[in-house]
Amino acid sequence: MNWQTAMIPGFSPDGKPVLSVLAKKTYTICPGQIIPAQMQPPLNTSDIYADPANPLGSEILEESDLIPWKQNTDIIVLSRAYSPKGKKAFYLDCEVQIGPVQKKIRVFGERKIKSGLVRGLRFTDPIPYQQKGLGWTNAYGGVAKSKDGTLLPYPPNPIGRGFYIKRGFENYSEIQVPNLEDPEIPLQPHDLILRKFDDWKKAPKPVCFGWAKPGFFPRFSFAVNPTPDFRFFQGASEGLCNHILGGDEHVKLTYMDPQKPVFEFDLPNEKPVVTILINNSPVELTSVLQTLLINKENNCLFMVWRASFQYNLRESTENGLPQFQVI
Repeated sequence: MNWQTAMIPGFSPDGKPVLSVLAKKTYTICPGQIIPAQMQPPLNTSDIYADPANPLGSEILEESDLIPWKQNTDIIVLSRAYSPKGKKAFYLDCEVQIGPVQKKIRVFGERKIKSGLVRGLRFTDPIPYQQKGLGWTNAYGGVAKSKDGTLLPYPPNPIGRGFYIKRGFENYSEIQVPNLEDPEIPLQPHDLILRKFDDWKKAPKPVCFGWAKPGFFPRFSFAVNPTPDFRFFQGASEGLCNHILGGDEHVKLTYMDPQKPVFEFDLPNEKPVVTILINNSPVELTSVLQTLLINKENNCLFMVWRASFQYNLRESTENGLPQFQVI
């Protein structure tokens, strides 16, 4: 199957102009096996939302691939939590392991907050479930209401649940408790109720395996820095964009398949060979894996590679872009 390719201009982190050749390939994944997909979708030129009619309140399924330079590999996993053998679970520890990367999220069934004279605030026991979404809508966040009715979005995740301000709700039964937690930092009932909005930086961090939208904090803050901050171009959630992968790592997904509690496969170890023609001489470039997107619901794997080289953008305007080949 041919690579889906494009050449775009941009800048490296040191401020030098570059041209980047992007190469994308899509695969079908099965336990222990991976094959090129029959249909090879092109590079995304814009973000794709779960609900195109409501992009602000919707999760991103695929971000634009047209990023000239990512400093690390973005790892995205879109999935649901599945209890083993169809039995119901009170909670599951879903985990992503890819080479040196490891991230775990504890996924609870629905809970409520109860208030007692002796024990104070507490979570009710979770309702057992067979499957539960792993998206940002089930993570900590949302839009709180102040006592005067003002709506106040939680900057790190305005589409989540569990973000409340004291005297901004009438009864504890209203509170939607997040399903997704960091098992190392479990949520407590009092974490969900802030004294004032300005305390949001002390609130729990949301956890997810999906795309952190460009409007989420801290990502959007990287775009307003006086000097370019390339962290803005990293769309993966915390812990999933700290390494550069080689494309041959072992993948292990825990509790993300209805049939296989542990779903494993190896990345295809298929790196594009990118050659450009400069002064009529072929030059082979180094390819770097920019994006690794696993859509477990569709059993699809998307890999986007980048090969960049310094180039005078004025020269490209006058003489056109150099020719390139990807095999």
